[in-house]
Amino acid sequence: MTKRFFRVDRPFDARQSPVYYGWVVLFFGTLGMIAAIPGSPPGMSIFVDGMIVSLDMSRTQFSLSYTLGTITAGIIAPFAGSLVDRYGARLMGCISYLGLGLLLIFTGFLDRIFSYFGASVGGFPLAFILVFIAFAGIRLFGMSFGMTVCRSMVFRWFEGRRGWAAAINGVALSLSFSSAPVLLNGVVVSFGWQQTWLLLGVLFIVIMTLIAYVFFRDDPESCGIEVEQGSKKSRLNTRVVASHDYTAKQAMKTWVFWIFVSGLALNALIGTGAAFHLIAIGESQGVSRADAVAVFLPVAIFHVITTLSVGTFSDRIPLRYFLIFMVGMQTLGLYGLTNLGDPLLKWFYIAGSGFAWGAFGVLFNITWPRFYGRKYLGSINGWVGGITVMTSAMGPLIFGLSQQYTDSFATAIWICAAPCPLVLAAAFFARNPQRQFA
Repeated sequence: MTKRFFRVDRPFDARQSPVYYGWVVLFFGTLGMIAAIPGSPPGMSIFVDGMIVSLDMSRTQFSLSYTLGTITAGIIAPFAGSLVDRYGARLMGCISYLGLGLLLIFTGFLDRIFSYFGASVGGFPLAFILVFIAFAGIRLFGMSFGMTVCRSMVFRWFEGRRGWAAAINGVALSLSFSSAPVLLNGVVVSFGWQQTWLLLGVLFIVIMTLIAYVFFRDDPESCGIEVEQGSKKSRLNTRVVASHDYTAKQAMKTWVFWIFVSGLALNALIGTGAAFHLIAIGESQGVSRADAVAVFLPVAIFHVITTLSVGTFSDRIPLRYFLIFMVGMQTLGLYGLTNLGDPLLKWFYIAGSGFAWGAFGVLFNITWPRFYGRKYLGSINGWVGGITVMTSAMGPLIFGLSQQYTDSFATAIWICAAPCPLVLAAAFFARNPQRQFA
């Protein structure tokens, strides 16, 4: 029954599309990635302060619960990737968005559940458990499943123009993730954090699940379509063509895998930790909530510029140079974070963070199919996503602990900056493993 319901020619045959169906997949796959905003640190930052007050938690307690929930989702992410390879992006996409919608609705009722059971169970233990369940579920269905499904699906449809596809995808994501805090902040201020979660949950269940069923397709081969190869000129620009498909286990045995994962994970650690507590960091430095939230928008400009540039030149320049650029810019962003009240240092943070996240989005998407092939992309993305999700979970905790025990975020900034030189040095030696098969 399930196989019949999810046949590639239902509700329509992708071969009948007037354009190459990969572009349709790119559009709706990118929309599916944007749907992960509620579980991302920029999206979460708008809800943090209101939830802390309603659930009577300290910032460290809240950060720890979020961290443990995110780590749980990261541990399960490799399993999610293998399910994508086994059952396909379309089925897993429907499951992801349906589950995410239900978890968002549950999150909207947290304060009522806490008020009803808090007296009998105990305030802090119940609040901690509720936040853990909510964030573990949101990160699991939104980031571990949803993002893995879309990344694996989209970049199986492109070969010659993969860099352009990554650039288009990255621009849409950067604009969405950067503008989301401002938009969500307006909704939260007008209707409250509870109603905002409920509204998002209904949208996921009704809209995103339907989109996944109607438009998602696993890969061109299963639809009887040849994979996009690009123009002759674009094929000549590609430095090394992937001629060997690595399994996830084989990929993880190559040291270049861990160099790139380390860089991406470090970027996730720094970026999420800063974004999660950005309002509190700004207030500790005399910056108002509105001004702190407004920082996300100029970050988007640098994010877009970098995404377009890296995506355009990714077929001509070795990816290790973009990795070096990403880590260097995130280090600059950390320096700017030391005083957001200073006009110059504020722009150091804006530019550094924007440049780093722009490179991150493209590297996360194009590195693995180029280095390890398209066949096992779901499993590989599952491991990469799981590792970066877990390290991103540590960022909010590190910044939260720093604020609690030192009454400052400076300690967290220096802790995050310490590994940057090591990753920068290792990145110089990261070569494409497909070279041996060229």
